[in-house]
Amino acid sequence: MAHQLIDLVEQFCKYQRNQRGRTEGGARTYRWNLEQFLRFVRAREGRLARLADLRAPTIQAWMDDMAASDLALSTLRCRQSTLSSFCIWLVKREFLLANPVAPLDRPPHHREPPAQVPGSALMDGLVRAAVARGRPRDVALFALLRFTGMRRASLAALRVRHLDGDWGLRGVRVKGGRTQDIPVPPAVMRFLQEYVERVLAPQLGAVTPDTPLFWSKWGRRDGGRACEPMTGKNVWRLCKVYGRRIGYPELKPHDLRHGVAVEVLSQRHDLEEVRALLGHARIDTTQLYARIRPPELKRAVAFYEDQAQRMLVG
Repeated sequence: MAHQLIDLVEQFCKYQRNQRGRTEGGARTYRWNLEQFLRFVRAREGRLARLADLRAPTIQAWMDDMAASDLALSTLRCRQSTLSSFCIWLVKREFLLANPVAPLDRPPHHREPPAQVPGSALMDGLVRAAVARGRPRDVALFALLRFTGMRRASLAALRVRHLDGDWGLRGVRVKGGRTQDIPVPPAVMRFLQEYVERVLAPQLGAVTPDTPLFWSKWGRRDGGRACEPMTGKNVWRLCKVYGRRIGYPELKPHDLRHGVAVEVLSQRHDLEEVRALLGHARIDTTQLYARIRPPELKRAVAFYEDQAQRMLVG
């Protein structure tokens, strides 16, 4: 009986979550990327994708189809990489003899520094906006984004057990299924402890080490109230809400990560410190923040102004 890939994809995603320690959001990304290949095969062959469809010509046709749709190179690279990881997993379980993605060309990996980086005033304004609204949860959430540069998925996954006195956060799940200790300013940690004691505990009735730090509440159609742990998508939406309030409607959680990186680098002048804070596995990822941008380059030659003024203006 031919193996249908959709079942194997589900097993692979469960493996990533349960054995590799990927976050729920990470597993969903794997599933989404692989589903794009399944849909391509179904549209092309008129049937559900099978194990036998994992051949280099079929995969190359999928890549060509995505390229013809003008998808970004980063998207092509991410989807191909996910399919390659899936095929390696299948090889280890003897469903495939070899990884069919291996002989294919990989889309080039161009890393560019972020075009828009929020400055200190804007990031501070985000926290102040939450304070002005009297929303302790939002204050705690944005203070962590503003002073640590955490990814939204890691922020949403925080539990009470991750809080470690005035030091910061311990054992936080980060990208790639790894864990990281993240230093946090003592003032922010004290606010978080007060938030847990004065807001979270009364709201939930009881708090344990595994209690999520951040919850979403909304009204039901039947008149009741729902309350569930926040997700990365909730954090993204909240950034949009507050971004509009401070006149920066395009603000995204990852923009704050860029802002913290640039701010720490300008203050400390140490890429390794920035790399450790952001949890980058490779220093070349962090080096993006060391590139000189056009405004900075303009300031670099500002000292010529007086000399040019004397020479060219009589």
